[in-house]
Amino acid sequence: LKTGETVLDLGSGAGFDAFLASREVGPTGHVIGVDMTPEMVEKAKENAKNRTGVEFRQGVIEALPIEDNSIDVIISNCVINLSPDKPAV
Repeated sequence: LKTGETVLDLGSGAGFDAFLASREVGPTGHVIGVDMTPEMVEKAKENAKNRTGVEFRQGVIEALPIEDNSIDVIISNCVINLSPDKPAV
């Protein structure tokens, strides 16, 4: 990852990988975590308090709540394997 990039973390869970990514992209970068469960999104948001450049959204990876052409890098920790519609991802 490079300073200033916008990173999308698919299946972000409680935010661990998103927080690691935010260190790499620095204060000019941005990390968006997406998880399908409201409980994990809330947990990630709690964990993100007092952090900048990181946000979390609820959604499914087949229909991401992300504007087209707004992401530089996508990271995922195997959540794509769980999708029943891999071509949509």
